[in-house]
Amino acid sequence: MSNAELRDYNKDRKIYQIAFVTRDLHKSMQAWIDNLKIGPWTVLTFTEKSVRNLRVDDKPVSEPFKFLIAISWIGDMQLEIIQPVYGPTIYNEFLERRGEGLHHIKEQIHDDQIQKILADYRENGIGVMQTGQFDIDVHYYLHTEPKLDFIYELGNCPTLDLPPDMVETYPPEMN
Repeated sequence: MSNAELRDYNKDRKIYQIAFVTRDLHKSMQAWIDNLKIGPWTVLTFTEKSVRNLRVDDKPVSEPFKFLIAISWIGDMQLEIIQPVYGPTIYNEFLERRGEGLHHIKEQIHDDQIQKILADYRENGIGVMQTGQFDIDVHYYLHTEPKLDFIYELGNCPTLDLPPDMVETYPPEMN
């Protein structure tokens, strides 16, 4: 592609999220607050009860799993920290192999475009490492690490209206 074609192709794309993996979510959230004044964090717990159709390496996950995520915003960019707890996810494997740090960058894709874009990536030899659905939020982690040294994620990135019992805020509000 020419530079003009690249500019045109990318003009409406949206990088939505930068995500990190950690072994200790609370320690990481506090470090972001202490050092960069980034927070507060919205904390969610994901298990087989809240995530539907979890697939790793194109195989359905049938055993119990749990991972925690924390989300904070800087302007219109979402930061995410993920702590795997147990079960088969790409987060555990990544921590064992690479340690803590940058895990993925997420692009927001409209629902009606996701399957076509996934097919385009597959045609270029980039498959899906993990996928699943939380409420109406879907994610597809692409196997880009060998080519880019990080994972690229596609997702619809909807605004979720979650019940208060599913959400924790860190640090807790002081009354």
